[in-house]
This record gives sequence, structure tokens and C-alpha cells, in this order.
Amino acid sequence: MAGSYKARLLRMSHPGMINWINLIALFLLTSFSLTFALANESKVRLFFLGFSSRELPLYMPMFVAFFVGFLGGLMALSFSRRKHKREIAYLRVENDRLSREVENLRNIPLQDDV
Repeated sequence: MAGSYKARLLRMSHPGMINWINLIALFLLTSFSLTFALANESKVRLFFLGFSSRELPLYMPMFVAFFVGFLGGLMALSFSRRKHKREIAYLRVENDRLSREVENLRNIPLQDDV
């Protein structure tokens, strides 16, 4: 929770800064990927469960594995996010109900039994 609060606070205080951070990260990732691809052009052949591929540059299976892992992570994240969104909606409803109850209790006149 604290990490998301800090990220939200950063977005509110410096909205343009997040775009620059994203661009820098994208540039670094692209530069690293291009450097990796150019340094690993040797041909490899993959064998898996009796199937074999034609000869490919080494970086292609690496990028495919990275991409499949990235998609798997996105799917796992989407399921987790959906669960948390439902919990947040439930907690908001519960908070509204309890706030109304507290407000009603504050408005009840005090009775003296003297």
C-alpha cells in the first residue's frame, strides 16, 4: 500500500516527470535489447519434445521467451488487480455504511435518567 501511495503522490506532484521516467526506461530497454541482439547473432537450433526448429539467431528465442514471460506476468497482474478492485469497492461501501452509522449516532440526543 505504501508504495502505491508514494507513486500516486509522485504522479500528483510531478505529472510530467512520470512520462520522462517511462521514456528513459523505454530507451534503456530498447538500447539493451538492440545491443544484445547485435552481440548474439550466432545461429542455434532448438530441440524440444522431439521437435526441432530451423537455425535461428540466438537472440530470437531469448526475445520470444521474454515476451511469453511478460504476457504471463500481465495476465497474473490483471487477475490480482481485478481481485483488489473488488475488495476496494466492498471496502468503500462498508466505509460509507459505517460513516452513516457514526453520523446517525452523533445526531441522537443525549438522554438523562435523573
